[in-house]
Amino acid sequence: MEQHYGVLRVVGVRPPANTSPPQERYTGSLIPEEHLVHVITRTDTAIGRALNNDVVLMDPTVSRLHARLLLDQNGWHIVNLTAHNVVRVNGQPVQAGQSVPVQPQDMLILGSTMLQLIAPQRASRPGAFDDVGNAPTERLPAPPSLPPSLSPPSPQASDPSRSRGMPPALPAPQPQPQLPARSGAGGNISALPVQPEPELTARPWDDEEDVNLLGAGVTMQFALPQRMGIRTRWTIAGIGIAILGLSALVTILLNSVIGFSALAQYGPLTVLAALTIPVIPAIGINLLVNFMDRYEREPWFLRLAAFLWGALIAIPPALLIERQVDGALQNILPPGASDVLRSALQGLNAGLTEETIKGLGLLLLFFILRDEFDNVTDGIVYGALIGAGFAMVENFAYFATQSHNILVFLIVGRIILGWLGHSTFTACFGAGLGYVRHTRVRWKQILIPLLGYLIAVGLHSFFDFVDFQASAAVQAAPGNESVALFSLIAIIGDYIPPFLAQIGLLYILIKSLAHEAAVIREFLSVEVSNGVVRVDEYALLQNSFQRTKVERRVLRKSGIRQWMRIKALYQTEIGLAFRKWHVQMGDKPKLGYRQPEDAYRQRIARLRKEIRMAEMQRPSR
Repeated sequence: MEQHYGVLRVVGVRPPANTSPPQERYTGSLIPEEHLVHVITRTDTAIGRALNNDVVLMDPTVSRLHARLLLDQNGWHIVNLTAHNVVRVNGQPVQAGQSVPVQPQDMLILGSTMLQLIAPQRASRPGAFDDVGNAPTERLPAPPSLPPSLSPPSPQASDPSRSRGMPPALPAPQPQPQLPARSGAGGNISALPVQPEPELTARPWDDEEDVNLLGAGVTMQFALPQRMGIRTRWTIAGIGIAILGLSALVTILLNSVIGFSALAQYGPLTVLAALTIPVIPAIGINLLVNFMDRYEREPWFLRLAAFLWGALIAIPPALLIERQVDGALQNILPPGASDVLRSALQGLNAGLTEETIKGLGLLLLFFILRDEFDNVTDGIVYGALIGAGFAMVENFAYFATQSHNILVFLIVGRIILGWLGHSTFTACFGAGLGYVRHTRVRWKQILIPLLGYLIAVGLHSFFDFVDFQASAAVQAAPGNESVALFSLIAIIGDYIPPFLAQIGLLYILIKSLAHEAAVIREFLSVEVSNGVVRVDEYALLQNSFQRTKVERRVLRKSGIRQWMRIKALYQTEIGLAFRKWHVQMGDKPKLGYRQPEDAYRQRIARLRKEIRMAEMQRPSR
């Protein structure tokens, strides 16, 4: 089994000092978030630009064989294998051929690349946790040549505050590079390797320049406001259940009336189509959301609550308000009012009413369960699910009343082209609301969600306006093929704005997922040194696809209970990272002596103990 001693995390990369404008691609401003963590599996690790190194840095200011990171009985050491190039430890230069000690959490600079050594401490230290939450859960694995008992080094923790990145490292092929022998820890090596100078010159790093930090999330036990007493919580829960039950009853009654009417007039095939076809896009959106929510995954019951808000709670008030406003408009508008004005007002009525009521569900999640509404990704997830529930029930009414005449048109328009329509509109507001968690600037916390809401209302209103106007044009000129063709083109073109919005949301989602990976990378690094998070887990949590593969492999080999424990462990570790990020972003401490961070760490220790016990018991079955 491969041994994990620690990782080298790429903190940032600076543009070289002698770059010309065409070489600005090395600035690393739009780098991918993957491959920024290099797992250390050897006690002697070669670092450089050549592809036969253990850690490959695609930085033109790094030498082909730049440094060697060593682990022996005295701890970690780094050796500068270059004659003139940059190697620094916490800002202090390492002379050519010298070896200096390195502690976990120390910052290393090679050329223009800043790295951080993340490794567990080798023995107990105050403040760490063991299997029951009292002492470290992991010890530094001893190199093959070392005795089992080692004295701990004194940690030197640095506190970076601004993060950059660098291009992904390429895998290191075998064989390993031939390295010169060294004379001893803290000493000089006998001879430096003969190698060409690096392509470009490294720019100096300013000691006073900070490094960006990101971070955190919470369990449901801390999500609810803690000032609420038990009676208050039960009262709120009772009111919520009553509203849900009443809305569900009204929705079921309304759809039952529509269903029985369709059954009596058009037969069972129409009802069957109405009951089955609208479910297809709802299932598709749920699967899509499950794929999108890759790192800090939302609880299944909150996903279900968001879907039910759209499907049950939002439908009755939206229907009631829209009909009342439409009736008022008919009385207010003069008989000679243009069809364009009527369609515009009808579209605005639908967009404003439906997006407001759907958006109320997002606001409730955000304010009542703020700690579960972590970022932009969560806003898109919850918004998409609310829209999916709303669209499913709305589509049932359309298919029950109109599928006998225009079944193909409904399938093309509402299932194939418009399956993401309601989800797209509400996700715009959700993304804006989730951005509040990314900033401390007050005007941005107000303006960005308002802008997202206005975009949602505008897209929805314009979509319905075109639909209403096209229908009115066809009704005003029956049999006119030119008008019918123009209306058909307008209806097809009506799906272009939502499609453009979906592209924009996809870009925002990708950036948000990259941010989530950076949150994990930044805020779990200290937890590795404290023994709370294992080295292999730290590397795995930043690769969502690999994490999913590991979880599925556990499910196949060890069963559902062990699979649930592994998933809970990974999710709790990510939750710890997000909680620490939220604290840095200004979240206030929770009431009481027990903070979420402590609860996370203790739960991690308990889960790891349960996993280990289950693994020990499995062969005996």
